[in-house]
Amino acid sequence: SVMYKQFFAGELELLCSMPEYWKKTSILYSGGDDFAIYGSWDSLIPLAREIHRLFHRFTEENLKEFPGPEGKTITMALAFAGAGEESLVSVYETAGERLELAKSTAKDCVYVLGRTLEWRQLSTASDLRETIERLAGELDSPKHFLSELAGVYRKAAAAAPPSRGSEGNFDKPWRIQRRLGRALGETSDRELQKLRTQLTNEMLVKSVAHVRLRPGGRVALEWARLLIEV
Repeated sequence: SVMYKQFFAGELELLCSMPEYWKKTSILYSGGDDFAIYGSWDSLIPLAREIHRLFHRFTEENLKEFPGPEGKTITMALAFAGAGEESLVSVYETAGERLELAKSTAKDCVYVLGRTLEWRQLSTASDLRETIERLAGELDSPKHFLSELAGVYRKAAAAAPPSRGSEGNFDKPWRIQRRLGRALGETSDRELQKLRTQLTNEMLVKSVAHVRLRPGGRVALEWARLLIEV
């Protein structure tokens, strides 16, 4: 507990003083095994990823002699204030509730934008979000494009049996590929065609018999939507 208290106190202070986070984030507190930070939502997500990276580097260096994952995992949750005048207290309470939800799902994960993801899935979602932004920036109606992509996920959730997973798993791969192609539209521009192919590959997980949407896809889509609308 003392070791982690020193880690969080030092690393959080240092991170929040970096140019990309300075004046955008503030530390509410840091304890022996927990912390709370508030600030601009688009800074909190990359900050969480950086804390996770530093935490695992720290545990690898200092807990080499201890086998197993105990004490070596970190779970976080992000809660966002709505358009109304929500108090900091209410947002903090919501974050606590979502943290408990994330912990009940798995260890070493993060609750963000309505989903609990493993950290590697959040990294994949970040890459997908960048591709969505790039493609949306090349289109005449980015909002329509994002709406069409959201429709793909809604149809996937409706079509897939509940036991197959929340993002959809399809015995007939062509169905989701056709829906995704319809959302992306047709183009003769080679750069757009490359982006379309890249986006399709990043959104889908393919196997011999099934195609499913990546778990972090909805997070990536909502993340991109928020950034584009800002």
